[in-house]
Amino acid sequence: MKSGIQQKTLQGIFYILVFFLLREWLYPVMELTDTSHISIFLAFIAICLVFSYFSVPWWLSGPGKLVYVAWILIIVYTNEVFFTREAISFLFGDLVINMAALFNRDWLLVTDSFRTVLFLSLLWMTAYLIHHWITVRLNIFLFFFMTVIFIGALDTFSPYAGDGAILRVMILGLLLSGLLKVAQIFELNQISPSERKYGFLIVPLVLLVAVSGSIGYLLPKAGPIWADPVPYIQTFAKSSSTGPGSSGGIGKIGYGEDDSELGGAFLSDPTVVFEVMVQTPQYWKIETKDTYTSKGWEQSVASNEIQNYTVGDVLDTGIKVGPEEDQDIAIYSFELRYPFLMYPYGSVAANADEGTTFSISNNTQKIETYQQNDVVELAEYSISFSEPKFSLTALRATTPESLEQLSPEFDRYLQLPESLPERVSELARTITADEESLYNKARAIERYFPQNGFVYDQSNVAVPEGDQDYVDQFLFETNRGYCDNFSTSMVVMLRTLGIPSRWVKGFAEGEEMRADNGDKMFQITNNNAHSWVEAYFPGVGWMPFEPTIGFSGAGNIDFDLELNTPDVPVEPPAPEKPEKPEVTDTPVNKSISERLTETIQKFGSWIADNRGLIIWWSLVAIAIIAVLFRVRQKWLPKLLVPYYRLHKEDWRTFEKSYHRLLKQLALYGIERREGQTLQSYADYVDKFFGSQDMKKLTNAYERGFYGKNNDSLEWLKLREIWENLINRTSS
Repeated sequence: MKSGIQQKTLQGIFYILVFFLLREWLYPVMELTDTSHISIFLAFIAICLVFSYFSVPWWLSGPGKLVYVAWILIIVYTNEVFFTREAISFLFGDLVINMAALFNRDWLLVTDSFRTVLFLSLLWMTAYLIHHWITVRLNIFLFFFMTVIFIGALDTFSPYAGDGAILRVMILGLLLSGLLKVAQIFELNQISPSERKYGFLIVPLVLLVAVSGSIGYLLPKAGPIWADPVPYIQTFAKSSSTGPGSSGGIGKIGYGEDDSELGGAFLSDPTVVFEVMVQTPQYWKIETKDTYTSKGWEQSVASNEIQNYTVGDVLDTGIKVGPEEDQDIAIYSFELRYPFLMYPYGSVAANADEGTTFSISNNTQKIETYQQNDVVELAEYSISFSEPKFSLTALRATTPESLEQLSPEFDRYLQLPESLPERVSELARTITADEESLYNKARAIERYFPQNGFVYDQSNVAVPEGDQDYVDQFLFETNRGYCDNFSTSMVVMLRTLGIPSRWVKGFAEGEEMRADNGDKMFQITNNNAHSWVEAYFPGVGWMPFEPTIGFSGAGNIDFDLELNTPDVPVEPPAPEKPEKPEVTDTPVNKSISERLTETIQKFGSWIADNRGLIIWWSLVAIAIIAVLFRVRQKWLPKLLVPYYRLHKEDWRTFEKSYHRLLKQLALYGIERREGQTLQSYADYVDKFFGSQDMKKLTNAYERGFYGKNNDSLEWLKLREIWENLINRTSS
């Protein structure tokens, strides 16, 4: 009786340690998913373990757990406390809704309460599995190992701080594994446990774990041997994909200088770049690029003239400036600093700290910042500007014939790769066939995308492979992409018509906010990184265009409508352009749950469409499995022989193979009677086969098991005898 009490006490200690180990799983899940009521889930784990500890029969423990689950749903999702009529009505109604959602495969209708039931079911199964490991296998190492990996991964790759949790898991896991090993030793050697025997093995184990854990907690911690991998991964992602124009894998949105390979998805990044106080939303230009490579953009180096300016000088950005009476000022404050200006259209002058100079590249229109001849990243500056206005009469007067008078300096804005497919040019000519002026041709291309089923997408964007052209792929195959796809395609199509054009990079307007003093302010994040188009019209100059679906245009470009001109009908200012979205260039990436839901729905639809085939092949598979199971005594030895040959030749392998042989003999039809000794059974087997093999194996097994004399056994010879005997059972 005393021995039984001791065994039960030890088992209780196992369950207590397991409870605290499961708690280390539960805490990070609750924290990362922002789930409350952790005490309710801990109580459910405790109930499962208590039922297992007292060996409560399933017909009592199952309903008991179900009652507790129902009570949890009532407490969490209703204002009731007990099983009132309203509470029962809620449970029944919720069950009907979720069953209908499951049968109809409408996963979006599944309620939060049903998800809670699924999570509790997972805890239920986990507790049962651990009960099996403790009472049958006497080995919890796999669960311990998985817990360490789980906590370590969360601590490394998530906001969860698992410093204390890792130490607690190690102490609990080592203590539990050690105690289970003690119980395993007692059972394996058929030793009757006593307080003295337990104490002899357990006390040193507990002391060792306690002392080791205390030392590990109190001693100063050495620095990490390896650097934190998360920043490295982020840096690697950023370096391999420095903006929307990345290829290969998923990049991170933001400004980057390498646009040589465009395409591929990217992740959103709400990091604030700068805030600017200004009266009207603007596009914030950084630079242009002129050379299209069929994969992306590069910058030529021909005729790269540099113009230098000081604070307050009138800037020449190559874009016309609006009327002086409309002049405004943009006041910048940067969170992420760059060694260049981000300026609006119609910029007049830049103001910064005294001694700051500005260098404008004629090649890129990029305005770099210097102080004492050294590159400097300004935290604050301001730019006065006047938004340009364009005469609609002058725009409509731009004819293809006027392009013949352009100087050679515009040749680089007409560059196209020789490999560009002819159908790109044909499409451009088709789109603009009914337009007379260069401006109307450009507007026709700008309007082509939203009118022909193109989709703005940042997550499912193709990357051209091999000799495939980036623009050709977008126009004729995918019809799906983000700003780089739309802007690059428009530039290329304009160039096929002989209209000089260039690719522009910068940031879109940003989100409108209010400064502390109440003034209007715009916050620009990495999500607002953007690209658009500038086209050149003789007699007018460079003019911005916005082909990307969902964007309102490159700044607030007004049109100076000459109403007194009788020959030209009045066109309202850019009516075809879509209204500005509330958040510009925000990603449309689908969440993990949405993608998982779509996958489940597709899988469910596939099952519904192939129900007959699935049932047929399932029946065939079941029949084959049933036949194989019935004749397993014939093919199983063919697997057992090579399996045990891979194991080390020692007592443990021989013991397992001997027990496997007993099972195989029973399958063959030579069963060992209840109470029959191994020696008597060995004589019976040898008489059946007419050999002495079973006798030799049994003598070796008894000598090793009872006499512990394992060193003198000839493992190779015993394995040959075992293989000969087990192979005979397959005949």
